[in-house]
Amino acid sequence: MNIVYLIGNGFDRNLGLHTDYASFYNDYVTQNSSSSVITTLKNEIRSDYKNWADLEEALGIYLNNIVTEEDAKAIHKDLLDYLQKYICKENNRFNPQSTRRSDFFTELFSPIKSLRRNQREKLTNGVLRIGQNRDLYIITFNYTDTIEKLLNYKNEPIRAFSYGSNNSTLMEIEHIHGFCNPEKGRMALGLDNPSQICNETLSKSQKICYRFVKPTFNDLNGEEHHLKCLKWINNADFICIFGMSIGISDQTWWHAIGKRLLTSTAILLYFYYEGFELRNNNAPEFQEQVDAVKDSLLPKLGIEDISNQDVRSRIYISCDKTMFKYAAKENPAN
Repeated sequence: MNIVYLIGNGFDRNLGLHTDYASFYNDYVTQNSSSSVITTLKNEIRSDYKNWADLEEALGIYLNNIVTEEDAKAIHKDLLDYLQKYICKENNRFNPQSTRRSDFFTELFSPIKSLRRNQREKLTNGVLRIGQNRDLYIITFNYTDTIEKLLNYKNEPIRAFSYGSNNSTLMEIEHIHGFCNPEKGRMALGLDNPSQICNETLSKSQKICYRFVKPTFNDLNGEEHHLKCLKWINNADFICIFGMSIGISDQTWWHAIGKRLLTSTAILLYFYYEGFELRNNNAPEFQEQVDAVKDSLLPKLGIEDISNQDVRSRIYISCDKTMFKYAAKENPAN
């Protein structure tokens, strides 16, 4: 069976890295610039961080204020160049203990510890049953190599566990948005498609789409990272989303997951942390919140019928606040 993870910035933040956009802005807006276009952008960001909580989505809206291609290109280059330097600095702060490798593998291959007992039993008697080969693929949306550091991954499959003749193997890690490391590069920053650029003229510009539309940018690199990851999702039996906000700037991936749920018996486990957990006597309220998360999630996956009980029954919501957080002590905040 195939397990596919989609891992976002919440993972790196669990490790103590200041990779959230607000922390980046604290550095970015203080840097002097000789360009009035960049200065205006920084003043706009400084005026209200809340409106810029999602840099990529906010950037698509901000482009409505930009008149020329050259100004838009200058904004993208300045943001990307500084973001690369900033994330590299944070990435270099993380040096995990080698003993964490086993812990990480255990949780990757069995991420259901926080689910209710009946849900765990259903999954361990079904798609996650012991005694079968498990091939795991990770799609990371982060520019860091924290996952590789934790696993000592060297671009080759790693056998994590063996159950007799059955193996659990990490097959591959793919950085869909590239790396902060300048030697690897191909950092993608932008939107999912041209319609999300709120400037009709710029949205029709090929030069702007080269930079601001991430699937187009990926195609320019010619390595088919995008197609590879879509293939993984299309063949997945068990999908985990961890540390991601399900924003519009990565809509391609959410719709691919939705299509997989509609056309197969695949399972989705979504880690969601907005302040609720199962406690004594609150099971009805807890379930209502789980239902509300599914109501919100399904349209983002491109599934119009949110009452589809077959799909809803195969979506699990985890509120596990300890998942992948064991390494935070190795990287105290500076």
